[in-house]
Amino acid sequence: MAFPIKDQAAGIRGIDDINASNRTPVSSGDEVDQLQLWNGHHRKYWNNQERMSPAPLARLLADSVSRGHRILELGCGSGRDAVFLQGQGHAVTATDFSEFAIDENVRFRGASGVIFFVQDLRTSLAFPDSAFDAVYARLSLHYFSDTVTRGIFREIHRVLRPAGRILFTCRSTEDPLYGEGDELGPDLFRSEGQIRHFFSEEYTRNVLAEERFTIDSLILRDELVYNHHASVVQGFAHRSQG
Repeated sequence: MAFPIKDQAAGIRGIDDINASNRTPVSSGDEVDQLQLWNGHHRKYWNNQERMSPAPLARLLADSVSRGHRILELGCGSGRDAVFLQGQGHAVTATDFSEFAIDENVRFRGASGVIFFVQDLRTSLAFPDSAFDAVYARLSLHYFSDTVTRGIFREIHRVLRPAGRILFTCRSTEDPLYGEGDELGPDLFRSEGQIRHFFSEEYTRNVLAEERFTIDSLILRDELVYNHHASVVQGFAHRSQG
């Protein structure tokens, strides 16, 4: 059973405190570049009509869980999916690395009841253990090295309740963008400043198993991303006991 929004906010420290601490200037040049890139990206595409209606993945989650779930979205972007899920009767907390995206969401979608705040996924998630019933991450987990990626899934496991579910998509090794730019590591490339980590089915299974998730479904499918065809791995899994 979900707890009220005000109690949910209290359970993750003060939202204003989180936003203040997460907006502390980063020291690494690479981190600065990525932050500038994502702020610029959201400014460019903020009014894109593709971003106005919920993604099919959000509808899949809504159809798969009962009302009243505590849902955490990682990489909320325009906030469209978070607001949709909130409207389906869930208590949604939505995070993004981009300060611009969060500021715009608070400004234009604050009345929706969704809690929005800045979160760098390379740091620990600002929630207590077992705080959520489900985690939703559409195209937001494929920008990191293998070590960081595994740490993110470890944190997701921590903040999910036992048997809590994760639904996510990541660009796959079959994606048209695979191989573009400078190779930084296995299936990891930097192109035009953006770092992308492409997931194979084998890699996804390995990460989920090692971070103690049980896979409910794992498929490779096509998706339209900013009017370009993409190949994604779609995973639906639940937190294993322990």
